[in-house]
Amino acid sequence: MPMRIAFYFVLLIGASTRADLVERRGSVPPVAGEITRIDDAGVTVRSDLGALHFVPWDRVRRVEAQDQDARLAGQMERATRLWRARSRVERHDTTLAEPILERLFEHYRGKTHETALVVAEGLLRCRLARGDHVRAVIPALETARLRRADVTTDSYANLPAVIDESTSLCPLLAPAWLPSPLLTKLQHDLGEFDAQGDDIVAAIASLYRRAIQHTLGESGPQAVSPAWPEHGGVKLLSGVVACGAVDAKERQTARIDLARRLGERPAWAQAWTRLHIGLSLVGETGLGRQQQGIVSLLHVPARFANSQPYLTGLALAYAAKALEASGDSEGAASLRLELRRTLPNHPVHALDASSLRLPIYTQQKGSP
Repeated sequence: MPMRIAFYFVLLIGASTRADLVERRGSVPPVAGEITRIDDAGVTVRSDLGALHFVPWDRVRRVEAQDQDARLAGQMERATRLWRARSRVERHDTTLAEPILERLFEHYRGKTHETALVVAEGLLRCRLARGDHVRAVIPALETARLRRADVTTDSYANLPAVIDESTSLCPLLAPAWLPSPLLTKLQHDLGEFDAQGDDIVAAIASLYRRAIQHTLGESGPQAVSPAWPEHGGVKLLSGVVACGAVDAKERQTARIDLARRLGERPAWAQAWTRLHIGLSLVGETGLGRQQQGIVSLLHVPARFANSQPYLTGLALAYAAKALEASGDSEGAASLRLELRRTLPNHPVHALDASSLRLPIYTQQKGSP
């Protein structure tokens, strides 16, 4: 019996010395066995017991392989960059993380695995932290697409979620922007966005593009609105975008429907709704509707200033513009002073006063 035990011990030692090894970052133990796959997603190892273990590149510290794969050296360099970027985002050092993730995003965009999600969501978080709401849209769409494809990751688990699971929308990315050359580029990029067969994400991308057309004043008459998929996020987004439609009946229907559902929405969706109903109403004829629009706009800073600072700045700026247009220059000055006091770094301050334009539906076909 002792001889048999010794024999098995020798076999075990021999097997372990022949095993491939993937050392993981953090306090997670290494994985030993046979490496069955190395690709741009990560490393897959079959343990001695036959279980498959997948390790994404941002979790790989070191790989020891009996049969060295020619691609391994390049992948390990990428693994180090991924780990640095992901860990920086997790400790809120997004300034240094963004350039790394921006380069990686071009490689991983359109792919469907955990490492692609780590890159897309990391870049989204970086751009939101910097207040770049235009360039955050494409990473947000990619993150939503991957989440909807049931791709998951433990990365960023200790940070607040950036995609609302029930709507597949990013709560901090309302379809509301300031005119800029970047917005024109985003309009083009959205037209070429590949949702990889996901009809919901494709609809969200199309609706964002339509909202940009409204912002840039390029939306022409549309005979029939597309039949959007039945989905909560698409329903909300199509509603707020329709508030700026050319057709007066479409705008009015959208405002009524959004107002009716207002109490059912989460706080971030209520902020989106208040802003777009307000912008829609201040562009209509009639002092009463315009005043209702100003009140709707001012709901945003009154109730959502802490959670939606970007929308708060837009709401204050547009409300000030609407008050000025109605002849209340004192009220407009008061709102602009509040905007500078509470949000001194908001991008609206970089705009020339004439660049911020209210919608004027009386000049468009279909207006009452």
